[in-house]
Amino acid sequence: MDAAVGFPLSTIFWWIGTVVVVIVVMNMIWSLGIGPRWKVWAAHQEGLADLAKANNEQQIQIAKAKARLDAAELNKKAAIVEAEAVAAQIEAIGSQLTEHDLYLRWQWIKMMEDGNSGAKVIYVPTEANLPILEASRLKK
Repeated sequence: MDAAVGFPLSTIFWWIGTVVVVIVVMNMIWSLGIGPRWKVWAAHQEGLADLAKANNEQQIQIAKAKARLDAAELNKKAAIVEAEAVAAQIEAIGSQLTEHDLYLRWQWIKMMEDGNSGAKVIYVPTEANLPILEASRLKK
């Protein structure tokens, strides 16, 4: 018996041998029985996780596409409403201008006074009271 340790060497060797045997037996059980099944189960779980991720990504893409479709529908409706409003304005202005052509004459006279048009207009009174538009060919 070793006085420094307090245990006989045979007991220590027995414990070391037992631990080695347990490790070897556990390794054999793992490699022959549990290990292959564990790998299959782990691969299956990984596949399920990948499938769930793909389904989530697909749902996100579908939601984004639906949102774009809804936005396009709303934009279409807004454009139709705007076009109807513009058409109503044009119709109202057009009916007023056909009844009251003095506004157009006043605008034309104001344009002539301002001189902002950049082109020289020659006005020759005619039967219809319209300017001659071919006067610009004299510039050539």
